[in-house]
Amino acid sequence: MSLKARLALTLTVAFVAIVIIGAVLTFFQARENIHTELQAARSVAANRVAQLVAELPASRDVRGKLAGFVRTFNGDRRVKILLIDSLGVIRDQSVMAKDFGALPDWFVKLLSPDPSTTVMPLTAASEPITSAAILVDPRNELAAAWLDLLTSLSLLVLFLAIAFGAVWIVADRALRPLTAIQDAFARIGGGDYSAKVVPRGPPEIRELAGGLNTMTDRLEAISSRNRRLSDRLLHLEDEERAGLARDLHDDIGPLLFAIDVDASGIRRMAQTSPPGAIVERAGAIVAAAHAARKELKRILGNLRPGATSGLGLKGAIEEMVADLQSRHGGVDFDLDLCDGDFGATVETLVYRAVREAVTNALRHGEPGAIAIMVEDRAGQLAFEVTDDGGGLADAEPGTGFGLVGMRERVEAAGGVMRIEEIGRPRGVKVSGSVPLAGRMVAEKTSQADRIILDEAAAKGAMTALKDER
Repeated sequence: MSLKARLALTLTVAFVAIVIIGAVLTFFQARENIHTELQAARSVAANRVAQLVAELPASRDVRGKLAGFVRTFNGDRRVKILLIDSLGVIRDQSVMAKDFGALPDWFVKLLSPDPSTTVMPLTAASEPITSAAILVDPRNELAAAWLDLLTSLSLLVLFLAIAFGAVWIVADRALRPLTAIQDAFARIGGGDYSAKVVPRGPPEIRELAGGLNTMTDRLEAISSRNRRLSDRLLHLEDEERAGLARDLHDDIGPLLFAIDVDASGIRRMAQTSPPGAIVERAGAIVAAAHAARKELKRILGNLRPGATSGLGLKGAIEEMVADLQSRHGGVDFDLDLCDGDFGATVETLVYRAVREAVTNALRHGEPGAIAIMVEDRAGQLAFEVTDDGGGLADAEPGTGFGLVGMRERVEAAGGVMRIEEIGRPRGVKVSGSVPLAGRMVAEKTSQADRIILDEAAAKGAMTALKDER
């Protein structure tokens, strides 16, 4: 049932209840008034008969007096006088007014009092008439009450009909904008975030329409932002694959070539050279194979989904720094890391943000010192990477795909990430925080999507290591 239908039903029930209550109250009031009026008319007639009885002994024309007394009640609306002789025969009676019209029988039975006749004896001077009977007829009084009841109920019904119509018109005009709002929600549910509603109607409906428009603006911004992030991730995927191919070609390829050359040399030397030379060549093959396994382990370690698996956030960052320290001996790393279990999702995100910031500093600057800080701040896992590598001379803060992609991943998890240039010494500071209770967007993606994100995040580390080599 629609809201307007429920409103109409509620008003109808309320108005019917008002009419019934009004009719009941009017009934009781009318019955009380009728009883009061009839009792007063009976009392007045009895007083007049008593006065007649007192005046008859002194009257010279008793019959004329009695006849005149009866005529005075002709046309009365409530009382009828009857003169009765000693045999019980009615000798004379008044004629009542008959303007009560057609009364419903149920109304007469409902309001009419119990019929009763008052008989008052006369004096001996009125012989052969011995008594006067007072008969009270309520029909004219009931007719007046019936007319009053019809008038009151008609006015009440008319008033309620006008009120119902006014309320219905106001409600219809007030609720009409809800149809547009409902249509807008249907369009939003279908993915159309451009749906807008013109604010109109009462203040509450206008606020609802304004809130809907604000929501559509935010949804459109989020959708556009997600599209941009998707495009950047696809770009990073392509770039990462190219980088991975370069790493395999530049790092693993030469080692495999050396193994091939040494193995071929051993095969030739086995026929003519002394055993010592063969042992030397075999040792070179072992060293090259060991170096190849080490490089392969490094590459696979950067690509694995669980970046902090088994180590925790602090241990993973320390391992990363130890590896970078062995390759960048001139860089002093200062670590201030809190310990604790913050959840695999949050730890992986913060680890990759720190790794991207560090590799970005090594790739684009010449830092002498890099400070890394991670701490728990009232439900937020905060991180900060500061270097003195010369700042952002050739680019605006956060324009690189790696840092931009990482910032958007942090923001998608409900956190914040800032990239800013600092001075004295001139360098770059990357800072941010991730809510510990938040959920990552990566948890809602497929396993393949997570691997793509991991490869994109690993791009900076491998490219920096390759450049330094």
